[in-house]
Amino acid sequence: MQPITTVPERRQRHTHTRDLLGKVALVVGGSHDQGAACAELLAARGATTVISYAHGEHAAARTLAALDSYGVRAEAIRSDAIQSCDVTSLFKGVVARHGRLDLVVHTVGAVVHKPLAEHTDADFDLLIDHNTRSAFNTLRAAAGHLADNGRYVVITGALVCTGPNASGMSGAAKAAVEHLVSATARELSGRDITVNAVAPGPVSDSIYPAAGVSLPSSARSRLGQPEDVASVVSWLTSDAAVWISGQVIRVDGGTV
Repeated sequence: MQPITTVPERRQRHTHTRDLLGKVALVVGGSHDQGAACAELLAARGATTVISYAHGEHAAARTLAALDSYGVRAEAIRSDAIQSCDVTSLFKGVVARHGRLDLVVHTVGAVVHKPLAEHTDADFDLLIDHNTRSAFNTLRAAAGHLADNGRYVVITGALVCTGPNASGMSGAAKAAVEHLVSATARELSGRDITVNAVAPGPVSDSIYPAAGVSLPSSARSRLGQPEDVASVVSWLTSDAAVWISGQVIRVDGGTV
């Protein structure tokens, strides 16, 4: 697993409080969509920012180029969050190269839009692997590698849609992650590590595209954007959220 590494010019695109200078952040699945938005906000705050991706090297390179403009060291590493050996190597490598790991954001996930009766065994495996197993792998690795006072945030999902393709299976796969978050938050509280989940409603990205999504009649006039989710993730990694742990923060604009 050879990282793509950049040593950027010292410049910023936006004005942000540089409260993460000296910190190291890892965004699992950070090459696109909500993951890329999270990575940019962490880099804007001064963190050395590592993103991982299972596929899509061009997307990873584009996100890496965007991170350059924040004047931080950035790195992209090919790593499959479903494979425990990849995750172990990823976390060990980040600590070996950068000396520490302070923030972990997990953004890997999948959704299947079909009624429960039409789900196949392969659909079930996909949901469990991409939503539950991947989060378990990174949460376990984070428990062993995060520095004291660290932060772990997983983007889980309400993933609600209406109409003939509505199904609770995607939400059920994510529910297991929310229980893991609660249990691990208690386990790591003695080290002042916070563990939280962010649960978006429908978000316009490549996992939950705008096309074909039917929103409830009470919903707002638009789908959520990756930046809507990333801003809450960024807040959970700040000192303002130091006393929040074991929680699931809904970010749905009132649509769920």
